[in-house]
Amino acid sequence: MAYNKDEVKEALAPDDIYELLEQLGAEPEMFEDHIESLTICHRGHSRKLWYFFNTQLFKCWTHCQDTFDVFGLLQKVKDFTLNDAVYYVVSFFNLDAKLEQTDAIQLTDDWKLFKHYEELTSIKVNHDKIELPEISPNPLVHYPQPVVKNWVQEDIPKSVCDFANIHYDPVNGSVLIPHYDEQSRLIGIRERTLVEENKVFGKYKPWRRGKKMYNHPLAFNLYGLNWSAPQIKKMHVALVYESEKSVLQTINYLGLDGNLAVAVCGSSISKYQFELLRSLGMREMVICFDRDFESIGDDNYYRVVQKLQKIYDKYSPYVNVSFLFDKDGNKLGYKDSPTDKGREVFLELWKNRVVL
Repeated sequence: MAYNKDEVKEALAPDDIYELLEQLGAEPEMFEDHIESLTICHRGHSRKLWYFFNTQLFKCWTHCQDTFDVFGLLQKVKDFTLNDAVYYVVSFFNLDAKLEQTDAIQLTDDWKLFKHYEELTSIKVNHDKIELPEISPNPLVHYPQPVVKNWVQEDIPKSVCDFANIHYDPVNGSVLIPHYDEQSRLIGIRERTLVEENKVFGKYKPWRRGKKMYNHPLAFNLYGLNWSAPQIKKMHVALVYESEKSVLQTINYLGLDGNLAVAVCGSSISKYQFELLRSLGMREMVICFDRDFESIGDDNYYRVVQKLQKIYDKYSPYVNVSFLFDKDGNKLGYKDSPTDKGREVFLELWKNRVVL
């Protein structure tokens, strides 16, 4: 079925664009007449990608000075064709009912974006849960598992790396992190570069081996859930981090019996990820995001507080929401995770977690 792209674009409200940017990891911030976000259009890290409500166009204020609509953004970020981008938007926002008067069954929440793609891939939807395709055979068996000195220094010993099946790619100089679903099926592989000059392109990205990229839709899984699910069911609490490393540090600090950690692999929590945790009986969701501000009261501090408030407003009607937050500004460094300064600091932040 074909859609008129102009009609699709007209059906989008500013809040929809905000949600899409959040899902893409752009860390959007809403203003009166526009949205400001990271320059994900070219994998940049400055907050110079603006979306204007009156024109429904993005403007990148970096050297490229490019202007494009929401479909152009998806073409840049996801390498979509224009047709793919239009279908993605229709599916993501469940616009079928708006664009065509039919009695079609409407899918809900984040997993609806697969409506037009599930027939083209091996992705399955069973009882409102996404089953991502399994990677087989496992290509990591051909890669070494050395001691990662950088990670040992950051409280991730080799025993934890071996447990998590961490490997090393000597060609790219990167740590290889396999991602499993709740049933411990291998569904994706990400790499974390150890080469300093490569970090400008992002510390984390899907691993590519030859022409094969081992990516998966991050919003439809939680890293570490296969290990922490039994404890979450028992304790009714989940610790939600940004990165995989924080999950591994938590396992080192608390052991498997005390592990409640998962990672969203980004800076936002999708509805689907939230529902995965709720399905396990979670009653308290503890947000353990990185400290993305340098000092109390700077511009980034208020931006972080606003982002956390949005998470609270979105999910607090359903569960208790608390935060591991460096409210005194002296426990963590800039960009640190709550686990980055050692076990004692982590436990202190846990003991004094913020409840709104």
